[in-house]
Amino acid sequence: MKRFVFAALPLVLVVALAACPAEKPKPAPVDTTPIDLGAVKTAIPPAAPDTFKPPPPPAPDIPPAPEALIEAVQREQAFSKFCYQEFGQKADPSLRGGVAMVVTVEKSGITDARVRADSWTSPAGKAVNACLNEKAPQAWKTEPGEVKPGRYLVQLQFRSS
Repeated sequence: MKRFVFAALPLVLVVALAACPAEKPKPAPVDTTPIDLGAVKTAIPPAAPDTFKPPPPPAPDIPPAPEALIEAVQREQAFSKFCYQEFGQKADPSLRGGVAMVVTVEKSGITDARVRADSWTSPAGKAVNACLNEKAPQAWKTEPGEVKPGRYLVQLQFRSS
């Protein structure tokens, strides 16, 4: 058996050496002839029409929030920061943008707050909007009569720190 292995060894070496080429193949020549790219025909379909629609601007009949309402919003900014970090940044760490909220104030205080328009950099902002819509009326408190009853525009900006 050992004789067979030693006898076959030169044959294996000859076959292995014959299978390996002595030289590396030369690369194919590269065509460097100038060409007019405007004349090249393509099979690319025409561009689809733009479907982007900017969010509707806040209604012009809604005045900006009075100072007392702005103070209530700033006093409870931890709530809006919570919505941004927990519902927005956890889904998209680079999320930034802002919202325009319409806040309804009655004699008893704030009764409703809804996102009217937003400018988020990704769809993760929609979850922030939902949180703001749900929690803002409970978080923002004003004393009865402190803010004249009506609807007011409150704008909030968010960006990662």
